[in-house]
Amino acid sequence: MTTSDSNKTKRGTLTIAGSGIASVGHITLGTLSYIKESDKIFYLVCDPVTEAFIHDNSTADCFDLSVFYDKTKGRYDSYIQMCEVMLKAVRTGHDVLGVFYGHPGVFVSPSHRAIAVARQEGYSAKMLPGISAEDYMFADLEFDPALSGCKTCEATEILLRDKPLDPTLQNIIWQVGSVGVVDMEFSKSKFHLLVDRLEKDFGPDHKIVHYIGAVLPQSATMMDTFTIADLRKEDVAKQFGTISTFYIPPRDERPINPAMAEAFGSPGAPLKLKSLVKWTGPKLNVSTAYGPHERDVIAQIDTHVAPEGRKKQHTSAAMKKFMTDLALKPKLLEQYKLDPVAVVESVEGLSNEEKIRLKSASDGPADVLTFVPT
Repeated sequence: MTTSDSNKTKRGTLTIAGSGIASVGHITLGTLSYIKESDKIFYLVCDPVTEAFIHDNSTADCFDLSVFYDKTKGRYDSYIQMCEVMLKAVRTGHDVLGVFYGHPGVFVSPSHRAIAVARQEGYSAKMLPGISAEDYMFADLEFDPALSGCKTCEATEILLRDKPLDPTLQNIIWQVGSVGVVDMEFSKSKFHLLVDRLEKDFGPDHKIVHYIGAVLPQSATMMDTFTIADLRKEDVAKQFGTISTFYIPPRDERPINPAMAEAFGSPGAPLKLKSLVKWTGPKLNVSTAYGPHERDVIAQIDTHVAPEGRKKQHTSAAMKKFMTDLALKPKLLEQYKLDPVAVVESVEGLSNEEKIRLKSASDGPADVLTFVPT
């Protein structure tokens, strides 16, 4: 398994992947393919079902990185140790997979450190995307970050560096239950300082949503709404833990810039642009789903004709299977990148045209390989 890194002189490789939040169900096909093919797996997941799934779907040696956590140890120290055990396996020539819950690049310190060090030492390293708590939140709360914009920040970082919270944006605040905590003693959280800040920026009556995505299949997602003033109540504050996230909807709407409206060419242009994100779902709906314009557009469906030149899939079963295998079999993809001609010649059922296209190992769009005009 390799990456696009130019330096490939050393045998070991490092791939960092995410298991998502919801147990097993958030593991992508790409991550699963690396679980099946890696030599050594190091994981930090948030539930025993995902842990068991990793063991059951791998022939590799699997190691639980959570052993490095300790209440008397700084989290940064734990992250250094997690990183180093992965790198040690890479240095001995193994194809190493690190699996972290959520997205492996979102609020995951050891993943970034491990990749950076591995590359500096000449090893191939890369990160696979995963489903983060924020992605999960977009689905559960049904809001679109494109509507009014969205800002994401960690609670302690907001306070420590006095970072602005914009009342005209949707604000997402992570780790609200561990404000100012650098170890595993989360009871030391300075949550009241965050409440002070929220009250200053939004006022005591503005509503926020406390969000925790469900992990196990039988669990329920937490989506509780409070006013900022409610957050000062002891029975409310004790509900917030290390995986709690706040969603703060906009309080104000930023006015249209007249000069920019003129630059767009007409006074109505910004309104047309805004209509692209008018409908945001049932929970945060700002407009009717079936107004006059929507009904008119729907009425045109029965007479709609596909545009000329539209492309449709037209390829052999062998081509479809080979492209799928490249996506889901990391070692096959490595072989293909090293010697596309030899790999393509070993595949039965490809047409001559398909072989020519595949042998070029093109970086172009997928339709160059698998689609032709109808």
